[in-house]
Amino acid sequence: MGKQVWHINQTPNWTLPLLAAGLTAACTLWQRRHPRSERPVPDGDPPKIVILGGGFAGRGVAQELAKLLPRPEDGDITLVDEHNFLLFTPMLTEVAGGELDADHITSSPHHLSRRVGFVQGRIEQIDLNQKHVKLTQEAEGSGTSPQSQIGQADHLVIALGSVPNFHGIPGLREHSLQMKRLRDADAVRNRVLALLERANAERDPAVRRRLLTFVVGGGGFTGVETMAAMNDLVRASVRFFPHIPLGEIQTLLIHPGDRLLPELSPSLAAYAQKKLERRGVEVRLKTTISGAGDGFVEIAGGTRIHTQTLVWAAGVTPSPVIATLDCQRGKHGGLTVDSSCRVPEHPGVWALGDCAEVPQPGSHHSYAPTAQNATREGRLVAQNIVAALQGGQTRQFTFQPIGELALVGRHSGVARVYGLNFSGVLAWAMWRLIYLVKMPDGRQRVRILLDWLLDVILGRPIVELPLAAQHYRHLKQDG
Repeated sequence: MGKQVWHINQTPNWTLPLLAAGLTAACTLWQRRHPRSERPVPDGDPPKIVILGGGFAGRGVAQELAKLLPRPEDGDITLVDEHNFLLFTPMLTEVAGGELDADHITSSPHHLSRRVGFVQGRIEQIDLNQKHVKLTQEAEGSGTSPQSQIGQADHLVIALGSVPNFHGIPGLREHSLQMKRLRDADAVRNRVLALLERANAERDPAVRRRLLTFVVGGGGFTGVETMAAMNDLVRASVRFFPHIPLGEIQTLLIHPGDRLLPELSPSLAAYAQKKLERRGVEVRLKTTISGAGDGFVEIAGGTRIHTQTLVWAAGVTPSPVIATLDCQRGKHGGLTVDSSCRVPEHPGVWALGDCAEVPQPGSHHSYAPTAQNATREGRLVAQNIVAALQGGQTRQFTFQPIGELALVGRHSGVARVYGLNFSGVLAWAMWRLIYLVKMPDGRQRVRILLDWLLDVILGRPIVELPLAAQHYRHLKQDG
């Protein structure tokens, strides 16, 4: 007999935002830790720990080290990232859908802890033997790209994350948007609004249909949430464009598998598909994208779909820097590490998150590249570094995911938490509450709550942002 699925489909009222505010305040108080007991001052210079990457994995290492090594003499902790902000990626799709301001899902690395120093720069080269890192530090608008080097570290942590995996499909990199970076979410939103403006002024129905066809490739969590957000944005905004017939809008989700969201149960996958289809999304399963070009997407068999919008959300691959390192890599291209996240034959070098293949105990598989895994790997690596500094034993990484959640449209979601399935408004509220609590910066939590409240009261804005448009022009240049 199948698992019970809890459905709640009534329209949410003001109790949800108020509940979110209360839980956020309670969680913030709960997360405060008591000061740790004093330890003897170590002899010599403090050990130098350098963390490369400010995603969930690198952030987890930095935060845990700041707690375990509370005094400057305990260790010198430095976090390095290309951007001077930490991005909360689970909420990218809400930015793309116009429900959140892009600035509100970022936080400053300087807010992590006074114990964590920060260096902004693009990582060009890593010397694993000497634990040296070469950086390019670009000043916006200066036209200069000075290089610098971080000297030898006692412990080097590689948490460089991942980039979209285009699987060698012709034209895909050049003719698709992604949902990986902040500027990606801005670009998707701007593309949708710009095409609505063009379609509203277009008198040729055939041209209008091409402008109003929106395609997402990939039926996993990112693809489903991107499609849901984009579809909601299109259909909520079209009422402001009187010359666009609603029937000419086509939102299309293409997935090669036999069902959406393979990480969840078949019943939740079926519910997600049903909700998307009720909102006007056409779901094509067992369909593979074989190519893309200027104004079209090609599917296996040669059929072309004419569109100006393709969002690719079908997999990731480790950061390109990983391929330049002189060490062993796994079948997915990530750094091979042992069960404690150490890089073999390179003492003091650790790797974790999307750029590493952390083995699952008793299995030939590695842990999936998810935020849950990365965050907990970060804590373990920090604890293992402290154990190594103090001459203790390191521990292996073992973790059973708590659950998975996905938004499938406005006020609707699916979730599997502790083995229980939920759907509808309840799953949607759980998604928002859980990720709001996980947002590392309390100031940003308040801003996000205000965005959600304003969305309920005023609706989402339909203004194309000039800054985001500028970012989009640089997408190909930034890689």
